[in-house]
Amino acid sequence: MRYFLFAALPLLAQMPPVDFSDGGKKVAVQNAILAKVNGTTISMMDVKKKMDLILHQHYPQFAQSNTARVQFYEKSWRQVLMDLIDNELILADAADREMKLTDADIRETMEAKFGPSVLTTLDKIGLTYDEAWKLVKNELIVQRMSWWFVQSKAVQSVTPQSIREAYRGYLKEHPPYQELKYRIVSLRGDDLESQAQKIYAALSESGKSPEEISDALLAIDPTVQISTEYTASDLDISEAHRSALASLLPGSYSAPVVQKSRADNKAIARVFYLSAKSEHPAPAFDDLSSSLRDQLIQLAMNQHSRSYLEKLRKHYGFDASFLKESLPEDMHPFSLQ
Repeated sequence: MRYFLFAALPLLAQMPPVDFSDGGKKVAVQNAILAKVNGTTISMMDVKKKMDLILHQHYPQFAQSNTARVQFYEKSWRQVLMDLIDNELILADAADREMKLTDADIRETMEAKFGPSVLTTLDKIGLTYDEAWKLVKNELIVQRMSWWFVQSKAVQSVTPQSIREAYRGYLKEHPPYQELKYRIVSLRGDDLESQAQKIYAALSESGKSPEEISDALLAIDPTVQISTEYTASDLDISEAHRSALASLLPGSYSAPVVQKSRADNKAIARVFYLSAKSEHPAPAFDDLSSSLRDQLIQLAMNQHSRSYLEKLRKHYGFDASFLKESLPEDMHPFSLQ
């Protein structure tokens, strides 16, 4: 279920560094009725109270600056409004189903959120006890309804078979690979195969890397060229390079490969030198199964959440499209004055 809390928190991370000196300015709010859901009106002040609660619970340092608060309000209020609307639909559904909460449940959550000095904390936030009680009560109801109609269904839909399928999909996207470091010794000219065999013999007998005996190679054939060292995955190199390197051990050379150059279509001989090879195996199923399960549950929750909210909107006759017309993009209800 999409809660106002989850929707707004990422916006906090996007806020620029804040200058905490507000110059004595206060937050001004253009209050107005924004929506009416199943007989319940939602105003801009309702949205602000929710955002203040988020700041207090998770980023109290931002609440010290009116500048920071206005920045957060401006970035967050539209999404918080949508979450409030969805929550009201869920609350209406909970009321129709006669879902109950005990005062003890609410009181315990109040103390967990605001500490032992509840009234003192609420005074700092700017909430009355009754307002806080209602906010907490509604939040608990939404959480429980979410568990019954979204989360529990999502958990049940993720089976061992679906996790195995997700693992197979992961392996297709992230197959095991080898990281190869290699050089290519190439030469051109007449009597190419004979010259290439001489170069190959000199390289193999030396037990050294090609650059270490470059002078000796040039003495055999002045057309010899030694490439810079390549570093690449065996999945990314050409089939010709992969075939030549596949059976090599680090520090060894391939037999000469004579081919036509793509650049000028002339014959060219190549000897591959593998300087290093590191294996990158795929993670085992047991290492990934937990995270794959969590991902599948999250995807299922998103699907069940959308389905649940669509049913509620249809059942209670709420059309959110009017919000685009009534709340224009250039609307800025919060400012410093």
